[in-house]
Amino acid sequence: MLLFASSFSFAQTASDKPSEPAKQEDEFAKKKVETKLTEVVPTDSLGVGDLMKRAIAWTKSETDKYKKTDATTTGSKVECTASFPVKPKELNPEVDFSGKITMKVVIECKNSKYRYTVSEIKHISKTGNTSGGSIDNVVAECGSMGMNDQVWKKLKGQALVGAGLVVADIKIGMGLIPEENKGEDDW
Repeated sequence: MLLFASSFSFAQTASDKPSEPAKQEDEFAKKKVETKLTEVVPTDSLGVGDLMKRAIAWTKSETDKYKKTDATTTGSKVECTASFPVKPKELNPEVDFSGKITMKVVIECKNSKYRYTVSEIKHISKTGNTSGGSIDNVVAECGSMGMNDQVWKKLKGQALVGAGLVVADIKIGMGLIPEENKGEDDW
């Protein structure tokens, strides 16, 4: 009886081979989800050229809230990087994560509509010791010993608030008619 039971248990392990493809399927099913803020915004019969002028004017405009750098234009697409300064609000913080939050901003234009995408949202510390990395990380890039979960969640929240601010500014900027410099003073 004991001999029969042991051969039965070995037979079960030998039939495990078909479950290997299921393991590969799980790896593809566990693709990393990236936080993206995107929306297609319809406009009132504006052409691609007009929308591109507005998008370029938005990337060149300055604000005290954040900085826009690395602006590039290709075809009907405008890209830039927006960055916000961040620092702890406490006097003696348990984790000094002072640095900046960066995000990639893309505005694509078509006739009578445009699409914005805010993605690749990351935290980079000044010292490099407490960088959180992508806000999609469950644990900060520096590890849970460098930045605990509570601080990391607050920092992620600040990053998403900043991304929302960029989105609001895009919508306002794309609604404005850019002023063209004519070289004359019309006063």
